[in-house]
Amino acid sequence: MRIVDGRRWLCAARVTLALLLSFGATSAFATPVTPEIEAKREEARAVQAQIEELAALVELRGEEYAQINVALEQTRLDIAEARRALESAERQLSDAQARLEGRVDSIYRNGSVHIFQVLLETHSFTDFITRVEWLRRIGESDAALVVNVQHARDRVIEAEAALTRRGEEQQVLRAQAASKLAEVEAALDREEAYLAGVNSEIAALVAAEEERLRREAEERARQSAIDAARRAAELAAGSAGGGSRRTAVANDRVFDSAALGPGNPAAVQIGMGYLGVPYVWGGSTPAGFDCSGLVQYVFRQIGVSLPRTSRQQFRVGAYIPPDRVDLLLPGDLVFFGFGGDPDQVHHVGIYVGGGDYLHAPRRGQPVRVDSLTSRIERRGDYVGATRP
Repeated sequence: MRIVDGRRWLCAARVTLALLLSFGATSAFATPVTPEIEAKREEARAVQAQIEELAALVELRGEEYAQINVALEQTRLDIAEARRALESAERQLSDAQARLEGRVDSIYRNGSVHIFQVLLETHSFTDFITRVEWLRRIGESDAALVVNVQHARDRVIEAEAALTRRGEEQQVLRAQAASKLAEVEAALDREEAYLAGVNSEIAALVAAEEERLRREAEERARQSAIDAARRAAELAAGSAGGGSRRTAVANDRVFDSAALGPGNPAAVQIGMGYLGVPYVWGGSTPAGFDCSGLVQYVFRQIGVSLPRTSRQQFRVGAYIPPDRVDLLLPGDLVFFGFGGDPDQVHHVGIYVGGGDYLHAPRRGQPVRVDSLTSRIERRGDYVGATRP
């Protein structure tokens, strides 16, 4: 009788353990959902969508800032060239004046000629007329040369002044672009901070709900253990027996595959060496990069010259359309356009393989590797790639 009772108690203990494990598993793996949690998650999804839009706008404003920087740098080069031209014109004017004085002095050493001197030094009327005409032509020719050079110098001065004014206007535009960029980035920072707060609230709600479910499961397990013990006692007393039952309870770029050359894996190897470098507006050195500055700097080291901005870089190399990501090779450049518009390219990265790309995202986020596939799914702004 003791052996039978012991077996019955063992059976009851096993049932109790199974129930406890069952409730424990439910608590550990079930994702709690309540109307309040779902509402917060919906709010988080809406904020995340806003963040994606702002992130794209930040990239667009960054591209505009880079374009103005390029134009401003060209204006500075033009001003320097105008100043060199002015120096040359000044030298030419000085030389022309010296030639005029030298020619007259070589004929009349005292540096000035009087009509009586010409008369005294001639031997006939014809000789006199010839000398007067000669002096007149020398004066007109050299004087015209001096005047022409003077006019050329004045034109250069005017051009330099115009370039200086243009540079000042571009400085204003750059300041405005920087202000717009900072404004959008501030809005993005606010949204990200707000999202962090919402996620914290969700985490707290989930934790509270999980705790509630855990306590309920523990209570059910405790009650089940009591029931199992009661049934075991009944079995031991011979008051119950029998069997058991089991209930079993998814733009204008043209694509030409023949134009695709080999990839640029060396660019990936070099680019990965700059992971963690901070993002800097208009940055193009290891002290700080923006997206196109990183690409330009990396490819320069493998002997490939690229223009400065992402929009300019999109025009270079063999084109790979956005629906042919299967053709991407490490070292290809991947581009993103505002709203998915290839005419509004605002961001570029280097494809590293495996569906990932290396890029300088934006202020506050250093050079890193992100998922291209994930970005395409989230933002839909991928407009294709090129193979320089």
